[in-house]
Formats: sequence, structure tokens, C-alpha cells
Amino acid sequence: MIHLRRDPCLYRLADRSDASAIFKMCRDFHQETQFNNIVFDDVVFAGHLSWLYDDESCFLAVAERGGEVVGFMSGWVYQLYFSKTLSAQNNLWYVSPEHRGGMIGVRLLKMFESWAFDKGAKILVGGTSSGISMPRSNELIKKFGYEPVGSQYRKVL
Repeated sequence: MIHLRRDPCLYRLADRSDASAIFKMCRDFHQETQFNNIVFDDVVFAGHLSWLYDDESCFLAVAERGGEVVGFMSGWVYQLYFSKTLSAQNNLWYVSPEHRGGMIGVRLLKMFESWAFDKGAKILVGGTSSGISMPRSNELIKKFGYEPVGSQYRKVL
């Protein structure tokens, strides 16, 4: 648990009492993304969320302000397909629109990085595929030492 003096947020690993807040934020996130034309399936997301809670290789953290969850991040550690070296990858990274522009997203990222290091990860893979604020997100990620290593494309079938 992290509580910074000038930051009114509390940063902590999520527990099951956060599930409804994470569900709501994930639905909101979905509506902002390039995938908003695909149905958000509560049962599918419940399974994903359960996996994040239950699997030791998974990370799920929240930022809480005044008792309300205002941001979250998830990810996991995995073994590279060609090596015993561990890598970590973020999966979902979201801050409610009214709480953006501050340090919440940055502090969630730093918490994920610290967790991944403690798990033995040697490489961090992160990025954004949501289509939300791409230039701003890319600049933020680069600012914290991430380098572009490829591209991601999509094709609707």
C-alpha cells in the first residue's frame, strides 16, 4: 500500500471488494476505446477479473481517492517463449476521465514496475491499444524509459 503525502490517493493491490468499481470503470473504458462497437460481456470480464485476482503471476492494483476507486492497472508476468527469462506486460490501465492529468496513471505504472521487478521480470512490455489519447499516452510511456519496439495493427473482418 502506498500513500503519498501530497497525493490524496491511496495505491494498493485490489481485493474482491473492488470488483464492482473495477467492473464499472472497465465498462466506461470500453466505451472510450476503439472496441466500443464490440459487446462488453460481463461473464467474460468476470472470468478475466477472477483470473487476475487468483493467479500469482497476475497484478491488479487500484488508486483510491476519498474511498472511491478512480483508477486501476492490471498485468502479469510470464516466461518468454524462448527463454526462462521473465517478462511483464500491462493489460488494462485506466484512470477515470475526471481524475486524469495528474499522477494517478504514473503511480499505478510505477507500482506495476516495482511488482514486476519483485517477481523477477527482466523486461517490461507496455503500451496502449485502446485508441485513447494516443499521442499523450505514447509520450508518457516514453518519458518513463519505454522504447518503441514494433507496431500494432488491426483489421476488422
